[in-house]
Amino acid sequence: MKQHHIARLEHHLETLVEGAFASLFGRRIRAQDLALQLARAMEDHLEPASGDDPALIAPDQYVIRMNPEVQTDLLEHHQELSETLSDHLLDLATALGYRMAAAPMVNLVADPSLDGGRLSVTAAHAGQSTQSTALLQPIALTFAPDQPKEAHLVINGTQDVPLDREIINIGRQRGNHIVLADPHVSRHHIQIRRRRDGFMLFDVGSQGGTQVNQVRVREHHLRSGDLIQIGRSQLLYLVDDLGDTQADRTQGFDPVES
Repeated sequence: MKQHHIARLEHHLETLVEGAFASLFGRRIRAQDLALQLARAMEDHLEPASGDDPALIAPDQYVIRMNPEVQTDLLEHHQELSETLSDHLLDLATALGYRMAAAPMVNLVADPSLDGGRLSVTAAHAGQSTQSTALLQPIALTFAPDQPKEAHLVINGTQDVPLDREIINIGRQRGNHIVLADPHVSRHHIQIRRRRDGFMLFDVGSQGGTQVNQVRVREHHLRSGDLIQIGRSQLLYLVDDLGDTQADRTQGFDPVES
């Protein structure tokens, strides 16, 4: 198991749930314990893909059992906890190189047999594993009101595309939300996902890699003005806080020479 990926998941979970746990008990329930149990449940229930595909399919159904009082408090204070944990599990599976047959579902279940801070995590597959990847599946999430509402990609200085979905897949192959006619771009090259504080970019295993502001990245929290380079294509990420015009968006754009 790749500990640095689990450590990243632990950090997200600790930030999310530590406050609620601390308000319930004199001693804290360790968010790290939940993160480790989720990661181990994923690893313990991997299945091979069908046919000659060498990929491993991670489980997409997770049940977290906990004391009823803990469950009630968490659901009262963190109504989006299941969706957020689902998002983090997808991040973890992607980072570890696994696929999922569907976007993961996380259920919080009250279990009177578990006292205090004890947790139990189980994982399973909803159905037979397929070669479809959860990277290409939309996830329904609820977002905070400060979510940027006018984020755009300006493609090669000419095409303006609003980021009006939770997940935007970008690549050469038809079926992506944004299709680039660039032979140097992979069929599925990058994915942009909405977050509560903006958008995250993920390289989804492209052959040529991804650069943001001339730095190679595998994932990156996008900021207005970031210049994304994939293949011979440039994508300028902008957030129109001041109602920028189309001319403003394309002014100063420096396309790559082919």
